[in-house]
Amino acid sequence: MKKNYSFEVSQLKKYRLVIFSITFFTQLLFLYFFTVVGRFDSAESDDILRNYISLSGLASTISMCMLVVYGTVIVNRFLVKNYIGENKARLYAYPVGRSQLFHTKVTAFLSTFFIFQLLGISLSNILFLIIETLFPILDTAQPAVVYLIEFFVTAIATVVLTISIIFLSSIVGIHLNSTVATMVTGIILIVIFGNILAMAFVSNLLITLSSAILIAVITGIAIKITGTKIDKEDVLTR
Repeated sequence: MKKNYSFEVSQLKKYRLVIFSITFFTQLLFLYFFTVVGRFDSAESDDILRNYISLSGLASTISMCMLVVYGTVIVNRFLVKNYIGENKARLYAYPVGRSQLFHTKVTAFLSTFFIFQLLGISLSNILFLIIETLFPILDTAQPAVVYLIEFFVTAIATVVLTISIIFLSSIVGIHLNSTVATMVTGIILIVIFGNILAMAFVSNLLITLSSAILIAVITGIAIKITGTKIDKEDVLTR
């Protein structure tokens, strides 16, 4: 089991830097974009852009959208394509339990994506908070660094939601026997959750984190059901 896991993780090695880079630069770019807009826009309705927690939520939402798109591309190559069409006949011939191998692949993807997305978003947030504390763009009563915990909670919720959406999309792709379905589902879920997530981050972090955990639990159940389906599936099923 451990050997199989190490092998699957090694298959994702080439994606680590890309995941980190997309997360880090997207997060930092949009943190500063919304900060600058908030600094120079005097409209009262845009007070949301003068609050660091709100800025973190908005930037994190965009980062999530970018990572979901890239994540569905990776999960198609790494997971979905092995369980659709003729590829699964070869995979099912491996001397390893079907569901065991499926869950090993899922765990390898989960750990890799979680670590490098969280690392990217966390370092980006820390860099932003330090620079904004020393050379503030927003005129606020408290220094930016005091919001470190709120930024971290937002980061955790963002990573959990990103990975959940990617896995839900991949499960749809496996059940529909289509890598295209994975991409389409990912985009649809981004549209559904994008605006809702942005507003949730702005309004209440605890509710957002709780919702992210709930979605993760639902995703876990869906993965379990899919693993059971794979165990019982006829190799010739298309």
